[in-house]
Amino acid sequence: MAHRIPFTTIAHNPVKPELTLGNGTEFLVVDTSTGALVKPYSGQDRKQKYTEKFRNIAFSADGTLMATTSAEEKTISVWDTSDWSLKLTRTANKRVNAMQFDKNATQIIVADKHGDVTCHSIKDGSEEDKATPILGHVSMLTDMILTPDEKYVITADRDEHIRVSRFPNGYNIESFCLGHTDVVTLVRILPWASDILVSAGGDSTLRTWDFIKGTQIQCLDIKSHIASFTPEAADENSKDPMISAIGFSPKTHQIVVCFAKTAAILVFNWNEPEKSIEYQYTLETSGPVLDLVYDLEGRLWVSLAPVNESEDLIAVYTNADNKLERVESTNPLVAQINGCEAGLVDEIPNLYSIFGLRKFLDVPEQQEVEKSTGGNKKRKVEN
Repeated sequence: MAHRIPFTTIAHNPVKPELTLGNGTEFLVVDTSTGALVKPYSGQDRKQKYTEKFRNIAFSADGTLMATTSAEEKTISVWDTSDWSLKLTRTANKRVNAMQFDKNATQIIVADKHGDVTCHSIKDGSEEDKATPILGHVSMLTDMILTPDEKYVITADRDEHIRVSRFPNGYNIESFCLGHTDVVTLVRILPWASDILVSAGGDSTLRTWDFIKGTQIQCLDIKSHIASFTPEAADENSKDPMISAIGFSPKTHQIVVCFAKTAAILVFNWNEPEKSIEYQYTLETSGPVLDLVYDLEGRLWVSLAPVNESEDLIAVYTNADNKLERVESTNPLVAQINGCEAGLVDEIPNLYSIFGLRKFLDVPEQQEVEKSTGGNKKRKVEN
């Protein structure tokens, strides 16, 4: 029996009402204001030998470009969002775990599985494919962001470290934000407070930081709010919950968090006078949440791993009286994307490789990193 491939990664254009959805070897695009499919399935044979070709999706600040990387290949693909044509490609040194355009969309900064951050030029007409080194960690990088003013690059790794470095001279370290007791999976700048960093990870804490000083502002232990929804562990790595995605609504200052392999979303509000994150409630979902993102109107789009073949792959929630309410399956916003053709596989693949970031059962690629660096990788970067 063939199974539908869920949308493992979703990302919203920062300017246009368009959502990109990774679906195995394909990506689809939906208009989040109407629900219309902007880019449907290509029309090729839907049966796939599964590969997560669109694990990472990032947009330029003006929304005209989209970059994607896969779970297995080192190719960085840059797409023109006006017609979804492939504009150019670049080759990373190792598999990319996080990436971001600079504000002028002339460079893509990438963080890879070997702990390096490099910069790739994508200037119009440039055929040059040379990676400029920025900085390096001794362990796998799990996330990376540039601050809005592009003065700093903030990196998180498998060894619980958050590092704040000058950009582009990453050898100048501004601070470390230390306190997590398990792998850090996410670092984000608050959209409405550019001086505050939010981090999350395998220790089930949500933390805020004055990242320039490297001082913690708040530590919110949220494990108890998800405990009753946590599934039975398959191994030691998945024994404890792991935060896999976070979303921010600049429109309402609402924050949502989801955990790998868990059918629930934690909902928080931002307390502006106290400069703090406050837990509101836990929202149960029809299936494990794979990814989530707010659209430009403040609606929450959620990608789900279906419990059975009749379940919707996408759910949309609207805010009513400060409560998230799921729209009906017949609503035009979701009817077309849930009824469209998607990729098919004979067997649903492992959708929760994020658990492999834990060290109880080491992942082969990290063993490769440690062997090649001798556990003591040093970096010297010239201007």
